[in-house]
Amino acid sequence: MLQKLGRRIIFGKGMQVVENETAERRKKIRKFKESAWKCVYFLSAEILALLVTYNEPWFRNTKYFWVGPGNQVWPDQKYKLKLKGLYMYDGGFYTYSIFALIFWETRRSDFWASMGHHVATFILIVLSYKFRFARVGSVVLALHDASDVFLEVGKMSKYGGAETLASFSFVLFVLSWVLLRLIYYPFWVLWSTRSALLLLYHLFCSLKSRYQYEDCFGYRIKLKILTL
Repeated sequence: MLQKLGRRIIFGKGMQVVENETAERRKKIRKFKESAWKCVYFLSAEILALLVTYNEPWFRNTKYFWVGPGNQVWPDQKYKLKLKGLYMYDGGFYTYSIFALIFWETRRSDFWASMGHHVATFILIVLSYKFRFARVGSVVLALHDASDVFLEVGKMSKYGGAETLASFSFVLFVLSWVLLRLIYYPFWVLWSTRSALLLLYHLFCSLKSRYQYEDCFGYRIKLKILTL
């Protein structure tokens, strides 16, 4: 389906089937198809991430990454089923992307950079789930996927010869990259790991009398590791 769409957009309605199609045309159609598939994924992942996080308290207040609901305190927070589903969706895509990059996708000059990105992202998804960072991780996924939607739309527009749309998409990509990844992510999301440390320590050690000094000491070590 994406291949037919690519051929129609790139070569026009009357050029859907071309005999003796050149290697250059096949390559352009294949690149369009790959970008279209990624665009579908990033758009769906962004919508899913917003559906999962929008009504949660930590979407607007980073304090709730680490505390609540009730007496729950990181790392002893329960995961909702929809949050688990989001992680499975994103983790599955990056698992696929590693193999797709090796066996199916067009080999590009940035192959090793892309491979490093996919492997690192997969590891971060697994570790953030394992060490109970899924709340903050869900917001990070939402922040990062938004920019990639504009990037893939820009690529498809470029392959299809729509230069104006391509330029507009790349401008939106740069703006969203700067706002979401270079401003909001470090100064709100990452900063919450520092500002929440003292609050977490006192909450953990004062919630119930059964927490002994050793428990609080161990928790303090965990918080220092979190800061790093």
